[in-house]
Amino acid sequence: MIYNIKIIIKSTTFIVLEVELPFKCNFDNFIKIYQEHYKNRISHDFIRNNLNLSESIRLKLNGTFERWLYLLDGNNCIYRILYKVQTAVWFNDETGKWQYVSIFPNFIKKYCQQCLDMFEYISCNVRKGENVFEHIDDPEGLFDCEDRITKPLRRIEKECMKFNYPALLNSRYTDIYNRPLPVTENVYASTRRFSVLFALLCTARHFFGKQQGVISLVNKIIFL
Repeated sequence: MIYNIKIIIKSTTFIVLEVELPFKCNFDNFIKIYQEHYKNRISHDFIRNNLNLSESIRLKLNGTFERWLYLLDGNNCIYRILYKVQTAVWFNDETGKWQYVSIFPNFIKKYCQQCLDMFEYISCNVRKGENVFEHIDDPEGLFDCEDRITKPLRRIEKECMKFNYPALLNSRYTDIYNRPLPVTENVYASTRRFSVLFALLCTARHFFGKQQGVISLVNKIIFL
């Protein structure tokens, strides 16, 4: 499966765990999915396999740290939830020190508070000249302006441009299927406010063969 192919070298300080989260996820669904598809799947074997650690390496789960996460529900309303990121340590015999590793779900960019599905929805729908809040609602007043949403989006845009993530996905697809990805949808990118991320979204749709929730899948193989 192409989902398991890494485009860049694996990190030794964090692991990205693929979690099947609905594109627009209500509060109760998130609690259930977080427990069943994130917490319950983290084991010593899972960590060893992702870090290529042998059975002889000392390894232990050493707690969690809390993070706020902002998501969209089925009505395009923002809500937030406090969740815990699992951490572990393993003893590096070469350095003689314990090394820490954090396990992040793939629907967030590392240390970013907004869900990547929210960013995907925004990049797909917000056109040039439009305000983000023309497409999503903030009934609880969690954001006093759109800047707290658009700043991390612009950072992702900058990284996408610097490392040319759409081209990386296209190149990987060509290596596997001996033909490039179709790029006809990318002509609409110039009309979007976050055009680079939208171009990545179009490429990812073809790469993964689905229409929504693809940026989180990109994060599993590129580490946005």
